[in-house]
Amino acid sequence: MASAYGYKIKRERFENTYYEHLEFLQKFNDYSNEEQKRYQFQELLKLIKYSAEHSLFYRKLYDGIDLYQLKNINDLKKLPIVTKEMLRKNINDVISIQKDIGIGSKTGGTTGKSLTVYYTKEDNQKRMATLDYFKMLHGFENIKMKRATFNGKHIIPPNQRQKSFWRYNAAIKQMVYSSFHLTEENIPYYIESLNKYKPESIDGFISSIYDIASYIQRKGLNLEFVPRVIFPTSETVTQEYRQLIEKVFKCKVRDQYASSEGAPFVWECKCGKLHYDISSGIIENTGDSNEILVTSFTTYGTPLIRYKIGDSMEFEDENIICECGIKTPLIKSIQGRAIDFLYTSQGAKVYLGNVSNIFKNVPNSIAKAQLIQTSLTNLLVKIVVDNVFEEEHLSILMDEVKHKFGNDMNVEFERVDDIPREKAVNTS
Repeated sequence: MASAYGYKIKRERFENTYYEHLEFLQKFNDYSNEEQKRYQFQELLKLIKYSAEHSLFYRKLYDGIDLYQLKNINDLKKLPIVTKEMLRKNINDVISIQKDIGIGSKTGGTTGKSLTVYYTKEDNQKRMATLDYFKMLHGFENIKMKRATFNGKHIIPPNQRQKSFWRYNAAIKQMVYSSFHLTEENIPYYIESLNKYKPESIDGFISSIYDIASYIQRKGLNLEFVPRVIFPTSETVTQEYRQLIEKVFKCKVRDQYASSEGAPFVWECKCGKLHYDISSGIIENTGDSNEILVTSFTTYGTPLIRYKIGDSMEFEDENIICECGIKTPLIKSIQGRAIDFLYTSQGAKVYLGNVSNIFKNVPNSIAKAQLIQTSLTNLLVKIVVDNVFEEEHLSILMDEVKHKFGNDMNVEFERVDDIPREKAVNTS
């Protein structure tokens, strides 16, 4: 079944547009700075024109604005900012295509806000090409080489007794590992599987990869393979995590930033510097707080223009050119959240990325959420709902919680008026 689903996804992601964009990206880095910026501005104008014509939300938002006044990238500031709450409340008007022909992408977010955006097939393939181009820069070719992935998919039935916490996706040579069963008792089975499979790259939640690396170091074990590179996703890459993983797996960790909504890409080069990929969109720094606005060239299905995504970045001096030879702007640091986690009823850690995924399948009806664990088998879930919330959504949430934390987890839901945000932390 994993492979059957894999072949379906493969058809969506790897067709003509994917290969054409991959070829374009290989040429783009040979462009001069002026040519790169010219391309970026042309793509911006094309996205704005399309959005004003095909998205009811943007047509209303830009009513009375002369879009022909935009003469350069800096003129983007003349357009209104779009917040997450604006996007969530008006999502059906933002979407510019029929949902049944779009490719849905669900995001839970660290505050619990549920949201589903829709990509066109071309959007989706260009995003995959950008991600795979980044991987190619580090010697890994997707589909052609074996990869291991640690993600938050529900691939293991809750009542399974066998000690096999993975499924093989033959469509793209991918072994998918569950991140919900990484206990001291189970980690040796994961290591045995990895040694047998010998992936050439490992990607997914860095917290899961770190737990395995930590076990290997504590027990004085040795892996029987050396991957080319490790590509973490969804979580903050701390120096502690990076150093231990690189030591144990004997390869580099290379980070990248994007989002389920479709933000432009930031990725790490072979010199360890973070590059803002201007071929994929525009990232604006809004001031002293370093909070960013994103405009993405691969979100035609659900346009993102000056979208306040909730993340913060510090830009490097624009005169600094990376030694790797790639001319795109550099990011000094990305502000993320602490590596927080809860426990399953069996003692495995459930990290922030997986916690936020609990809210992905609730249809845009939760504004905020917070999980508080009072014991190994007791969990309090606080939610702030809006007027489209229905009682059946609680059943969806309960199913998600049980799947991630265990059937014997006692779960209590509490509706509240508000949940204060906690401060983020700086990471590099």
